Amino acid sequence: MSKGKEKVSNKQFRWLPPMHETMLRILAQEAHKGNKPSSTFKAGSFALVAKEITAQFGVECHPSYVENRMRTLRTMWSTIQTIRKKSGFGWDDNLKMITCDPKTYQEEVMAHRKHAEFLNKKIEMYDELAIVVGKDTATGGFSKSYVDLEHEPHNADESAEYVADNVEEDVVEKGKNTVESSTTGSGISKSRKRKHSVSNADESVLTDLSDQLKEIAVALKEINRGPVDYTALYNEVMTMMADGYSEDMLATAFDHLCENEKTARGFLAKNARLRKPWLDSFLFTQL
Repeated sequence: MSKGKEKVSNKQFRWLPPMHETMLRILAQEAHKGNKPSSTFKAGSFALVAKEITAQFGVECHPSYVENRMRTLRTMWSTIQTIRKKSGFGWDDNLKMITCDPKTYQEEVMAHRKHAEFLNKKIEMYDELAIVVGKDTATGGFSKSYVDLEHEPHNADESAEYVADNVEEDVVEKGKNTVESSTTGSGISKSRKRKHSVSNADESVLTDLSDQLKEIAVALKEINRGPVDYTALYNEVMTMMADGYSEDMLATAFDHLCENEKTARGFLAKNARLRKPWLDSFLFTQL
């Protein structure tokens, strides 16, 4: 082991946000190179990630740690897709964010507390995550997301419909020209109706999304009213000593929050689980 690199076990290894991003970036590139022949990567890809993380962050990372991290990413991806399919949730493809109104947010978080981290917040490196653990196909332009593929005009269902229409026309051509004319006209009519229906659906989705974003903006404005209670902030920061952080480390984080009111408000709004990634990221920048 080279000098300066801390050796840790799999259970002790803590994935900081910059490590997470490095892993996704490298594996997305590996998929682009063809090193993800099926639902998993070749062993060399995990070794490459481990080597890069070891070099960048000075903590020895073993390929098995990367492989274990993949399980976490698959669970994360599954959760995101499950939420997206639920009624009441929208999707902003520009921000890569699951959207919902305050009432839906509250109901979802009450039922599934851990889902809060995926609601009304940009999902960092979503495209890379889709390639690494989703069903995306890496291409020259980088990737075409599995969600994009679902909404392309020639998806699996419409392709099947197209084949069925062709079979029907072939049968007609073999002896029923009159019926052929009627079938073709019906096909055009159905196509126009389908396009009109899709157009109306898209307009409805955009209207709902606009209303939801307005409600979210109002809710955020309410949160930002009034001064920050720094006594409460200090107490909340210091409760994280139970997670293994030293008092000096937490005091440094508290000083930073006092100097950045918006960050302090964000910290107080998060639950205990979401505060840890922020704190890890902040403390890493202090090293």
